[in-house]
Amino acid sequence: MSNVVEAEQHKKKGNAHFSNKDYNRAIAEYSSAINKDPKNTVYYTNRALCYLKIKNYENVIADCEMAIKQDPTSVKGYYMLGQALTEKIAFDTAISNLQKAYDLTIADKGSFSAEIVQALLNARKKKWNLEEKKRIEKESELLRYVKGLINAEREKQLQKVSPKTMLSKFVTSHPPDVQAKLDIINKAHNEKLSQIEQVFGQSNENLKPRDLPDYFMDKISFNIMHDPVVTPSGITYERAHLKEHFKKIGHFDPLSRRECRESDLYPNLALKEAIEDFVSKNGWAADY
Repeated sequence: MSNVVEAEQHKKKGNAHFSNKDYNRAIAEYSSAINKDPKNTVYYTNRALCYLKIKNYENVIADCEMAIKQDPTSVKGYYMLGQALTEKIAFDTAISNLQKAYDLTIADKGSFSAEIVQALLNARKKKWNLEEKKRIEKESELLRYVKGLINAEREKQLQKVSPKTMLSKFVTSHPPDVQAKLDIINKAHNEKLSQIEQVFGQSNENLKPRDLPDYFMDKISFNIMHDPVVTPSGITYERAHLKEHFKKIGHFDPLSRRECRESDLYPNLALKEAIEDFVSKNGWAADY
């Protein structure tokens, strides 16, 4: 029996174990298939899927990279590599690989572009959430730092007016002229603190996590839409990117695969108005 035939037998056994959700035994069978026929890309992507199911992302990456090395057009290789890299918080590389998977499946009129779209949106959302977390931490730290400077300056001025107040917690009253000066200092610094909070967007509002609804995102470029249009399949895209798709790939809806031409499109006015309203109140969204 040839190695190729034996490899296929191991693959069939692996497929059966995978169907039963016995991923470890499936991995063992796909590994045997690879040993018999190491140049078959399918064995690597099958094993990568098993590793993905058990969240062994390092091995997913290794198998997908091998699959892509052997077949640079492996949609599943790029797709699962992107998913694993998303979990490893390597968002830029993940997005690049998922975009490659999407471009390949669109060019070949593949059957699971919708799944790739969802993975891409997930990667972008996780990247955005991480950046938001860092932004919030930086803004909180900066706000605390500036407030600290103001309060430190307050303490210096108060101490100059009444050193005993700073040295003893038992001092509860002052002469009227001293108290008046202390009140002026406290009032001035409280006003500064209030102004600083306003500069930071009244603090609490400014530090709220920001989020962009998925339905504002174009399903081709994965950027926020500016001129959303609807295809006969009822799916919304950014007009410019859909026109580019027609020109380069063909006249069909990227997700539904139904025939579609520019004359079939109609503007999604309600969504356009919603996006414009959102961006007018959330200027950061324009650069998403």
